[in-house]
Amino acid sequence: MQAAVRSIAEQRQIFRGADHAFQWKPKLRIPDIYENRANQIAFGEFLNTCLCCDSEAQLVEAIHALNALHIKSIGPAAANLLYFFHPTLIPPFNTAIVRGYNRIFGANVKLGSWQQYLVMRQGMLTFREEHATLFSDDLGAIAGFLFDVGSDGYPLPPSEANLAELERWRHDLEQVRQEAAVSHRAARER
Repeated sequence: MQAAVRSIAEQRQIFRGADHAFQWKPKLRIPDIYENRANQIAFGEFLNTCLCCDSEAQLVEAIHALNALHIKSIGPAAANLLYFFHPTLIPPFNTAIVRGYNRIFGANVKLGSWQQYLVMRQGMLTFREEHATLFSDDLGAIAGFLFDVGSDGYPLPPSEANLAELERWRHDLEQVRQEAAVSHRAARER
């Protein structure tokens, strides 16, 4: 256990700011897992499901199920925990990574939305596939690159908005929204 905690702690630069969602803010009553036992159990079950699952579909389904609960402040920052369970399927998440993703792909991913996180994740998986010789299977490699771009470590040349990439992002977002709707319907029918 100490080795796992040490390994996570050593990644502090890429996760800078991601701890914000997990900081207790009693005046704001967020995240509401601190005061709501049902949300505590649901978040624990989410983490357990993600730890024990063995497929990408199960991970995405668990994310949709957690998102449907609308637990305050437990959004995509929780993906940073999942990254250590499944580094080839779930990328880490923070402001600089999102900024880098938006710069590279001409997207408009926003923080705090699981749906937009899943669109970004899909884009990163596609990018990894297209550039398999340049990046390892660990999505932390691509996230590290995006972090460097997003924190101005690798400035990009100015360019016109790439309408094709933006359209692809919008298509992916619509697909994630449709998957979430199907997942929510299935959960209601159970």
